[in-house]
Amino acid sequence: MSWNELHRRQRVVQAVLGDIAESGLPVIPAGRRAEVDAEFGGFDGFLREVQFRWYRAFDARLDAVLEEDPADVHAALVRLWHELAAVMPAARLLLDACTGHPALAELDDHHRRRLLQATGVRLEPGRIPAAHQAPRHRRMPRWCPLFAARGAATA
Repeated sequence: MSWNELHRRQRVVQAVLGDIAESGLPVIPAGRRAEVDAEFGGFDGFLREVQFRWYRAFDARLDAVLEEDPADVHAALVRLWHELAAVMPAARLLLDACTGHPALAELDDHHRRRLLQATGVRLEPGRIPAAHQAPRHRRMPRWCPLFAARGAATA
């Protein structure tokens, strides 16, 4: 991947996550779908990129947490998860709305295994209370192809 491609992809991710943050809905706006398709080959590729960025940021903060040698490692990891959700709210909103999506399975499994090896804690992303939840009347299914028009969710 070239430097220009990397920066173009980064701009698309930032723009879409900015739109999600502004609307509060985990939906890729219709005006951004062509960009997402062009850069990521569709929604699945975009979702994997957001997930990769989430786990990279989580892992970057993990060493500092473990250096503190917390008495309750599980609680420390959950706290780290929520602190990161406060820093990356749109990414977390999107990933929470897509919990169980097949595109996320491989990296979720990989990260869960590595975290278990490193900490002895089995952290289940889909079971950590979401930092952000869509309003009940606009709630997305556990996973959904968010490219599809979704009535009130896209309004």
